[in-house]
Amino acid sequence: MKKELKIEKELTPKESMCITGPCPAIFKTNNKSYAVIGKVLDGKELGISNRIGKEEVLIEVPKNIIDKKRNCSRC
Repeated sequence: MKKELKIEKELTPKESMCITGPCPAIFKTNNKSYAVIGKVLDGKELGISNRIGKEEVLIEVPKNIIDKKRNCSRC
């Protein structure tokens, strides 16, 4: 039986969080993975459509969302 995917914690750096409206974000899931909100990109336009699986999408998020989490020693 497949485990139901759930969001455990928001990991978006505080300075990148939006107070109102939708915006890019990153979340930790209960499936040892991340869920990311970002702008959908066209893999064909970027020449990498062959790397995107049938159940996958290519997204863009501001660089600081990932950089700040990667460099955070207490995250």
